[in-house]
Amino acid sequence: MKTIKKVLVLTFALLAGNYVTQAQDFSPEAMAQRQIARMESELKLSKEQSDKIWPLLTANIEKMMEMRQNGMGMEQMREAMMKNGQAMIESLKGILTPEQLSKYQEMQARMRQGGGFGQRPQNK
Repeated sequence: MKTIKKVLVLTFALLAGNYVTQAQDFSPEAMAQRQIARMESELKLSKEQSDKIWPLLTANIEKMMEMRQNGMGMEQMREAMMKNGQAMIESLKGILTPEQLSKYQEMQARMRQGGGFGQRPQNK
């Protein structure tokens, strides 16, 4: 009986440790890496496009983190991020094809609706 308890405790400890190690990293670089990976997958970016978009993403995420650290309220952050989003779209116009830009805007709309950045629309 004691052996079973030890095995169960050890199993739960290993599962908990695994969960903690898989928790998302919220550093600006890790966030940008996840976002560029989703963009590469969804938009089929070329290496050249990824290289041009990377600095834009990191700058955007760093601005967001700075706003959060400065204690900016959620409504103010939302407004600032909407403006940053428009600036990002303008920057992407020179990097993405019209089809990719359209897909990017769809991805952004899904994210704003709570569907997540990389989730695909549901089949109806």
